Amino acid sequence: MFAGITVLAFIAACSDSKGGTATPDSTTPTTESTSAKPSSARPREIKLDGKDPCQLLTAEQLPSLKIDRPGRPGTAPAFNAKDCSWTVTGAASRLTPVMSEGIDVWTGAERTGQAEKTAPIAAFPAISVTVPSDQDRCDVMVDVADGQYLLATFSVSPSFRDRFPKPCDGARQLAEAAMQNLVK
Repeated sequence: MFAGITVLAFIAACSDSKGGTATPDSTTPTTESTSAKPSSARPREIKLDGKDPCQLLTAEQLPSLKIDRPGRPGTAPAFNAKDCSWTVTGAASRLTPVMSEGIDVWTGAERTGQAEKTAPIAAFPAISVTVPSDQDRCDVMVDVADGQYLLATFSVSPSFRDRFPKPCDGARQLAEAAMQNLVK
């Protein structure tokens, strides 16, 4: 039941209801960030073209992320991208290689959410995006190439908060694991 709710919440959060602007839903107030853009100084470009989202994590990495089953491929229509989700009782993780826009759409307030610059991941600029009305979900984006970024999403059910990391910590761990494989 929770996995279905999480998937629906993710789809609702990313639905394209305002001409290209991802919004959590029509009743949630918009929070636009004026946070500084992450530096475009990447150590190099990592193109995500042709990357299978379910292959961005290795089987050896899954237990440390509290994932006990293989990922399920899917799509993220708001990003015109394929994604992969891993659901366990009480939490869900998702990786989406976004190739249809650059990370600047989040820092430039073109998309809804509160973007904050975070510490680099594998030396690549990163941001976290939260929606104030959904404290149980966080997205971390890693700027990997011009017009491309890796999106890592982590959400936890309120009754399972004590068993999993905080949403932004979980999203960051997910992004760090995927980036370990992408930089190889």
